[in-house]
Amino acid sequence: MMPVFLVLLSAAVHAFAFPPWNLTVLAWVALVPLLSVLRTLSPGKGFWVGLLWGSAAIWGVAFWVPGALVFYYQQPWWFGVLFCLIGAVILWGSYYALFAAIACWILPRVRGVGGVLLLATWWVTCELARARLLTGEPWMLLGYALVPRVTLIQTADLGGVYLLSFLVMTVNLSIEAGLQRWREGGARPALLSLLPATCLVLLAWGYGAWRVATPLPDHPAVPVTIVQGNNDLGAQWRQEFYGQGLEQYVRLSAAAAQRTAPAVFVWPESAVTFFLAREPRFLAPLTRLLADTGADLIVGAPHYDDADPVRPQFFNSAFYLTADGRLAGRYDKVHLLPFAEYFPLRFIEFLHRRFDRVRAFTPGDGTTLLDTRLGRVAVVICFEAIFPELVRQQMAQGAEVLVNLSNDVWLGARAGPEQHAAMVAVRAVENRTWVVRATTTGVSAIIDPFGRVRARAAPFTPATIDGQIVPLRVDTVYKRYGDMFAEACVVVAAVGIGLLVHRG
Repeated sequence: MMPVFLVLLSAAVHAFAFPPWNLTVLAWVALVPLLSVLRTLSPGKGFWVGLLWGSAAIWGVAFWVPGALVFYYQQPWWFGVLFCLIGAVILWGSYYALFAAIACWILPRVRGVGGVLLLATWWVTCELARARLLTGEPWMLLGYALVPRVTLIQTADLGGVYLLSFLVMTVNLSIEAGLQRWREGGARPALLSLLPATCLVLLAWGYGAWRVATPLPDHPAVPVTIVQGNNDLGAQWRQEFYGQGLEQYVRLSAAAAQRTAPAVFVWPESAVTFFLAREPRFLAPLTRLLADTGADLIVGAPHYDDADPVRPQFFNSAFYLTADGRLAGRYDKVHLLPFAEYFPLRFIEFLHRRFDRVRAFTPGDGTTLLDTRLGRVAVVICFEAIFPELVRQQMAQGAEVLVNLSNDVWLGARAGPEQHAAMVAVRAVENRTWVVRATTTGVSAIIDPFGRVRARAAPFTPATIDGQIVPLRVDTVYKRYGDMFAEACVVVAAVGIGLLVHRG
């Protein structure tokens, strides 16, 4: 029973390192109990231990998901719990089962710095697989635990969030190795085991301190106003709410314009619930607002394309409207949310019936930047922002500002929205860009290129945020080469494991 206790303890400590608790210090030791157990097991048993840890870890982090399913899809609690149990095993547990099985095989064979680095690269390999395979599930990778420590996350502009995960995992592995060496030979070998991780952390801290102390351009600053309408989720799915919610956003925007002079309003995903490009009667009050204030608008709204009347297409889109009422640009969401915007398992009739409220959207092509008064804007809608490669692809096209429009009401009252916002902060660092984040109910925020939240609105309340955004085009290593660090970890892990197999 003690090994099971240690595995579950590890998963619990891991969870407390993330929002809403943000006990970052726990991230450095969260995996130590798990690694201690794996050192004593065969790869076969390690597989099941890893499956247990991964499944428990996602429940610790995303404990709010069953309630979200109950609320969002109007399902009974038993269905929300069952669906999440299965999802936890497939989308999380399976990858950590693979990590654990290989770790059990490596730990007794490779000691010292070599073993630590090999297992850290193997951890990153498993994280990359989790983020890319199937539908992709990169929610709260290990490196995101460092977000509250602004200095330490600056290395994300070199290797993305995966470099942060590598750093945290290296420390965990070194501490576990130090404990093992202490049991075998005393304090001196234990301290020597901690030396590589200590050097890495100091290097990361030094790099981060240098980055944060390096000033970025502070002009030309463009005034922007984010509007958080706190509108009800049901407006998306019920016909009787079609076109409603607009009045709230117009009123909040007009009031904000009286105290400041924004160049651009930013409204969130689902801010308006009509086909903006096709509904002049609903569009009229919006164009009057823009004409009266002289501001432009970036807004989330659905789009309908009936070029093929037999098979019309629906898009989850962001529009750019100019002060003269012209529709000057549109971005269509590329990475759709499974079971919410499309149904991936149509052959399972039971699930299809359960999710029959899903609106079927068509993915966009991901090549559109909006030319705005904020500069060239890359837009990501809702959870697209948690995919670093997708954001980087848009920013590398020449974008100067990142705008994230989201509807986070279904994520619950605290943990889900805070976790989502934390991941967006790392996108700011990776691409050295200002982020304007507009959500229906929070967390709406302005994030600077160092990942610091400059302003945010209180959740679940109508609010506006006024700020100054500086369009930037910084050619970071991450923006230029993408997830090269994570891909290099895949190669190193594969070569290292292959050599061990060959050596026998």
